Amino acid sequence: MLASELPVYRDTFELVSLLVDYVAIFPKSHKYTIGQKITNVSLELFEYLQLANRAADNKPARAKYLEGFLIKFELLKVLLRLCNEKRIITVKQTARLATYTEKIGRQVTGWKNK
Repeated sequence: MLASELPVYRDTFELVSLLVDYVAIFPKSHKYTIGQKITNVSLELFEYLQLANRAADNKPARAKYLEGFLIKFELLKVLLRLCNEKRIITVKQTARLATYTEKIGRQVTGWKNK
């Protein structure tokens, strides 16, 4: 199965798409620091999903890639929390992102434990 056909890939794509839109309207003082880091980390998530999907027959390797995904994902959530606390993103935007982060976290954890 192609990674792009996985539900977690589609949800991650939606999350990254939202993040790119939100970062585009960040204040200039945060766009090239926090915004750039959010963009880079969120794009790295796709790499881990691709690697984990390719390692479908190798459970230890797949678990390693999914663990890498979860580490980057936790960093992304910390950055989003910082944006919320600094009022770079609104409460409504934070809530919308939280629905995706919760859903993606459950899917990747389930996949890793499988």
